[in-house]
Amino acid sequence: MSAPACAWRMGCGLCGDTHLTPVLELVPTPPANAFVAERALSEAQTCFPLELVLCEGCRHVQLAHILDRYRLLGDPLDADADRPEHQAHNIAWARQLMERCPAGEQPLVVDIGSNDGSLLKLFEDAGWRVQGVEPSVNVAGTAIGRGIQTYPGFFQPSIAARIEDERGQAQLVIAHALMSQTDDPRGFLEGVRMLLRPDGLFSFEVPSLQAIVADAGVDAITHLTLDYHSVAPLGRALSQSGLELIAVSRTRLHGGRLRGLARPLGGAAPVEASVAALLADERRLGLAEAETYRTLAHRLATIKNQLAVYLASAKAAGLRVAAYGAQAGATTLLYQLGLDAQVITFIAEGSPLQAGRYTPGLHIPVVAPSELDARRPDVVIVLAWQDAQAIAERYPEFQAGGGRFLCPLPVPALCA
Repeated sequence: MSAPACAWRMGCGLCGDTHLTPVLELVPTPPANAFVAERALSEAQTCFPLELVLCEGCRHVQLAHILDRYRLLGDPLDADADRPEHQAHNIAWARQLMERCPAGEQPLVVDIGSNDGSLLKLFEDAGWRVQGVEPSVNVAGTAIGRGIQTYPGFFQPSIAARIEDERGQAQLVIAHALMSQTDDPRGFLEGVRMLLRPDGLFSFEVPSLQAIVADAGVDAITHLTLDYHSVAPLGRALSQSGLELIAVSRTRLHGGRLRGLARPLGGAAPVEASVAALLADERRLGLAEAETYRTLAHRLATIKNQLAVYLASAKAAGLRVAAYGAQAGATTLLYQLGLDAQVITFIAEGSPLQAGRYTPGLHIPVVAPSELDARRPDVVIVLAWQDAQAIAERYPEFQAGGGRFLCPLPVPALCA
């Protein structure tokens, strides 16, 4: 398969300003989800630039190079969606949204990036009318086969108009991943506003720029995700699209996310104190300043050096090193920290999606977690670092036998 096309971003995705300042240049990588079957190991994989730019107009941070969206989503292979903790996260939030929305007669919910329809099934079971929009044609077909009405394609105003014409306006629009993956976020938000009833709500989750800066969590940065959000520019973009941010919080999953609620301008739902609180926190962290990202680059270099010193000592002592976690962001982390097949013998991963495959570009084999007991490495680098302690606690016998789990971020440290 040929490599997806790559183009330099010509303007800010949120405001259109053409003055974009490069602020963080990472090591180029292949697309994060391009895991390889054994039969395809001889095929070359192209590495593409992975660089963030800061908009001089609205101070939004975004990816500088845009890869073809359809090609990236052609093989939606990502262990994140299959993780029990992530499924539980989405189920809990869906139930909260149902409680928060006015209980009308068979209200309509539209899920943008609806995957196989699992989230919509919860709403359908609760008496809602449901509508999915899913860019991956194969995955959309799975949802349709389950009886979930789904439009295949990237969400845009034309799809919003079609849904409104056929099914009416929505009480609730959900976008828990796809808003940061579209190359036309302004058109995306325009479509959301078209779909919403005057008393409706827009629920979204987007990558948190604060999480990346605070914890050096650069594994959140992949070619699939174009935008890394902070509250100030996001609030302005919503307002320009006829929406108002009324609540926002942070979650730990997917490398750190902003979870927000917006309503149509003039709606009755009050603006909660959380919006002002997170705005103040962002000003304190300097998320709008280019110097913040230069400091992050230096910090990342220090982490890489510390890890290299530790691993060199481990190798010199004859210790065997493996890793845990083959989620999409692991590709970014492996390249940024200089971890290749010469350092890591295998990566254990609980999701069956990647089992038997090899990591993009570096071709480190991905195996079932049972291989930790079978192969008995001495050190396991937890690439799913935010869950490092919980992962380590699943393997008390491994640790009792002398095995150690190493969390690489925000500073390299052995799990207790």
